[in-house]
Amino acid sequence: MWRTPILHAPKESYKETLMDLRTQSAVLELKPGQVVTLDDAEGTSVRTRCGAIWMTEEGEQKDFVLGAGERRVIRNRGRTLIQAMKTSWISIRPEAA
Repeated sequence: MWRTPILHAPKESYKETLMDLRTQSAVLELKPGQVVTLDDAEGTSVRTRCGAIWMTEEGEQKDFVLGAGERRVIRNRGRTLIQAMKTSWISIRPEAA
């Protein structure tokens, strides 16, 4: 299980909305610009069910854009940021799941 993911609302909707998810897997709807922060999530799978997301991992030299049906396993400890480029549904779960 990863450490406390944080779900941020888009700036134009709220000053800041945080959701503390203490679970081993999650399916989230993200609005355009909405950000999810994962800390120490090495080995966690992120899959875009629909839409498109931008993803960056602490320690990686490049960022990733995932479209519908694409998946990436987080390779590093540290902070991972996921931002919706348009309305998106994503799955977050341990790689073994």
